Amino acid sequence: MDRIKKELALRDQLRNEIDKIRNTGEVNMFDVPNVKRLAYYYNCHYLVRFLEERRADYINFILTGNFE
Repeated sequence: MDRIKKELALRDQLRNEIDKIRNTGEVNMFDVPNVKRLAYYYNCHYLVRFLEERRADYINFILTGNFE
């Protein structure tokens, strides 16, 4: 049960960090290297790690709004 709560909290954190980058309007969200650069600049470390480890899931999230 604790693992599920942790996963949901991580997803919420990722959503917030993605929204933070999106709301800057500085980058196309499909331009992954620049999204990663901005995420690092804005201290969105969960997003940086997510982009490094699960790029396909990130693209899927941008397209559908859902993880998985």
